[in-house]
Amino acid sequence: MNLTGRTVVVYGAGVSGISAAQLVRDLGGRAIIYDDNPTKSHSTSDTSVFRNCDMVVVSPGVSPANPHLLDAKLGGKQVLGELEFASVLCAAEQIAVTGTNGKTTTTLLIDHILKSAQIPSHAVGNIGAAFSAIADKLDGMETVVIEASSFQLEGMRYFAPDIAVMLNITPDHLDRHGSMERYIGAKANVFLRQAASDVAVYNADDANVMSLEPVIRAKKVPFSLTHPVDGAYLSSGFVCFRGMPVVGAEELDFAGRELEDVLAAVAVAAEKGVSLYTVASALSSFRRPEYRREECGKVAGVRMFNDSKATNVFSTLSAAEGMQGDTVLILGGADRGEDFEELFSSLPAGVKGAVVTGENAGKIVAGARECGFAPVRESPDIFDACADAVDLAQELGCDNVLFSPSSKSYDRYASFSERGRAFDAAVAKLAREKGEK
Repeated sequence: MNLTGRTVVVYGAGVSGISAAQLVRDLGGRAIIYDDNPTKSHSTSDTSVFRNCDMVVVSPGVSPANPHLLDAKLGGKQVLGELEFASVLCAAEQIAVTGTNGKTTTTLLIDHILKSAQIPSHAVGNIGAAFSAIADKLDGMETVVIEASSFQLEGMRYFAPDIAVMLNITPDHLDRHGSMERYIGAKANVFLRQAASDVAVYNADDANVMSLEPVIRAKKVPFSLTHPVDGAYLSSGFVCFRGMPVVGAEELDFAGRELEDVLAAVAVAAEKGVSLYTVASALSSFRRPEYRREECGKVAGVRMFNDSKATNVFSTLSAAEGMQGDTVLILGGADRGEDFEELFSSLPAGVKGAVVTGENAGKIVAGARECGFAPVRESPDIFDACADAVDLAQELGCDNVLFSPSSKSYDRYASFSERGRAFDAAVAKLAREKGEK
């Protein structure tokens, strides 16, 4: 793509937008950053830029239905998402990881395995480091592992990763996509433009994922927790790949449905020719990113786990299934239409009680009552929820408290990370008050 002398409007002044604008300038183009918030630095709010440009690069937070983008398209302007823009300009092998849950962990796990195999690898995308920041700096001997959200994938026209990974598809972001069908359609873009020489790694246990199997033209490499497949699977307590045991599941920092992330990473690494010995060694040394069922302390003898990243029902179920010992849950956050009857009807037997807090606390309590789940207590804030959960755990003889909100953070916090830090602080304060060593 030749950008010399071309004017490119970058819509969005966040991390990806700033990186995309710099990439435009590095390639000889003129970049204008537009943002709906006129106070954002280095940006303009003058909408005439959309009429007077050659191309628009869109940050993931901007909906394709945005009227400025629709006007640009009607005016014959090329409109690309930031991830697709970077992809077109990148010479490296590209591995794209998507799914409702587990994207960050799987992206980092694949990157960790490849680095362990001395393969030059870079993790980018929705993970925090924008793809645009390094896209033009990589060569064909390197690999980029991209965490790709549905926001980044919708509207794709050219994106065709060498290896595409689909972890799972459960209801999420329906306020943005409008329907489950459109959400699945956005996810499907990771497969649609792959060639027969590419690789598609996908979850054979997920009905929504399997509904996309007919559109896959790439080499199919499934994974499964429940039965042997022509790919990666769990058998007799071992992670296996095409009949070969790789590592014992008990040796890993994963449990329950979290092992799907492991199977996907094993499939990718094996398809790239990494030895299973190297894969096993890398899996054993990997530690998941923060706020994914992370033990963060002990209060009055009760182990405390921070799973702030759990922003939907599926991720909370996954975390609960991974717990060892009886557990009290802490739930609640922003009201985004989650189905809590589904949560309470599916929880493992080891979950004995729950404490709820946040904007959707009333809906969670109603869902618990509808399913006959008890006891459930309601707390006004995260510190009181932490204290109430410890008290309830002691009453019920539970070993653990798991903070796994099953909700987005936006009722009280700017991000799951900020919420995770707040829970860590609450645990530390409560431990001090109770004289925990």
